[in-house]
Amino acid sequence: MQTSKYFVMSVRSVYNLCRTVARPTQRSLLKCYRNSELSTIRHIQKTVLRSSATAAFVPNDEQTTITRTFPTSHHSLKIGFQDNLNSNFYYIWLRDNCQCSSCIHSESKQKMVDTVSLDLNIKPQSYHVTESGKLKIVWPDGHISLYDADWLHKHGTGFELDSYDNVHDNLPPITTWNGEVIKSLKPEISYEEVMETEEGLKKWLTMMYKYGIAIMKNVPREKGKVLDVMERIAYVKKTKWGSSFDVICEPVQNDPKHLAYTGMYLELHTDMNYLEKSPGIQALHCLKANAAIEGEDIGGQSFFVDGFYIAKWLRKEHPSSFHTLTSTLVEFKILSHNMEYSNQQYVLGASKSGHLKEVHYNTRTMAPLRGPADAVQPFYEAYKLMGQKMREEESQFAFNLVPGDLVVFNNRRILHGRTSFDPRKMSRHLEGCYGDIDEIITRCKSFLRDNTPK
Repeated sequence: MQTSKYFVMSVRSVYNLCRTVARPTQRSLLKCYRNSELSTIRHIQKTVLRSSATAAFVPNDEQTTITRTFPTSHHSLKIGFQDNLNSNFYYIWLRDNCQCSSCIHSESKQKMVDTVSLDLNIKPQSYHVTESGKLKIVWPDGHISLYDADWLHKHGTGFELDSYDNVHDNLPPITTWNGEVIKSLKPEISYEEVMETEEGLKKWLTMMYKYGIAIMKNVPREKGKVLDVMERIAYVKKTKWGSSFDVICEPVQNDPKHLAYTGMYLELHTDMNYLEKSPGIQALHCLKANAAIEGEDIGGQSFFVDGFYIAKWLRKEHPSSFHTLTSTLVEFKILSHNMEYSNQQYVLGASKSGHLKEVHYNTRTMAPLRGPADAVQPFYEAYKLMGQKMREEESQFAFNLVPGDLVVFNNRRILHGRTSFDPRKMSRHLEGCYGDIDEIITRCKSFLRDNTPK
């Protein structure tokens, strides 16, 4: 093929071309270049996309910048960024989400725009990118909106994802774990550090967010301390069991009202899946426990599994089973306090893009499966695969709670269980409570925002 004048260019021109053709349309290629050059352009395009996986082909400037804007219809504006993201922003969306002080409350950050009163066919009177890199729009009524490039880029990316995937923006990455990993991370902290220092509180909350579990040591062995600890990080969630509950097993105890009060083996599970929204956090404080005898297994050992780790394994090794557990509704049910509670949940709750949101797993409260008959066998196969993986010793974080230990965990991520013991020989008292996980996410965001250089 003869070299044409279109391909005699400098290094900078090559960069500009690659940026332009990273996401071209067939029409734009035909318009800009000769048909004989299309194969070469496509070759450049593929090369750029391949190289972007390891090193972005952009200037050495990490700051988000708007590189181009142009209308794509009567209703929207295409905005391009330095990393080749090209997002379509509808004018009605831009007007509804104006970030100026007249449209956003200065304290609560609540939106003050009346969405319903806006014209669905609204168009800018004018728009341009300012010298400071912001998009400035003047609307027909004279209202002026300024949008930061970072803010636009964040939402432009979000248009391509499920909305849930943006919930954890600006938070530390979640670390999934098996037994070996979590033991090496050792998510422990002292009672005094958390309750008496802000740095200890931040450390504990970060562990809770990243790993889904944290153990507090040397908590005073007094009733009600579990509520004090929960109130340090979140609001206590009152349930049918009250603000707190006691799990007591004594040799003289008769007729326990719940399986947790017996000495039987409790398989891995999450709590209260039968509620409209199961509690986000659970805390268990050991007030009393038989001392371990060297060389003798007295039972009653607690063990925990990261449901997100198991789900990631399932998605990788058995994708069809992962899909089954994220798309089959299961009813959970219990009769308690003379009332029947029931609710439907997915065993694995995931966003449309596959982002794990929560786990609901409890064989003891799972009601008979409903739905098409041909869905039964695939569900049980998927459920068994997940259960077997969780029960492998290397998946579990197991230890004996000793008096003064308080373990807090994400009840929609971490599964917990207990080995069996002889109730005639065991004396055991745990006090527990539930809380809302929203406070952990909110506080982690606040800590990080406060530590961001101004």
